[in-house]
Amino acid sequence: MTNNLSSGVTLHEEFMDGKKIFVAESVELGISDFGETVDEALENLKKAITLFLEEAPEKKELLKKQEPVLITRLFL
Repeated sequence: MTNNLSSGVTLHEEFMDGKKIFVAESVELGISDFGETVDEALENLKKAITLFLEEAPEKKELLKKQEPVLITRLFL
């Protein structure tokens, strides 16, 4: 994957089989992956995005934005 691509990522905790995991999701692509740690979840997401882009290289255009993305939570 080229260095000029980036993705906004959301990260949240879930429980799977009674064990806490971290789920990371690409905002632009809607792809997610998970891991037992934040670093593992992000690394797994990076691999998933790389594999996805190998199959759908036209989607790289969605990741060429250079302006920052703000992700926040609204409490209602």
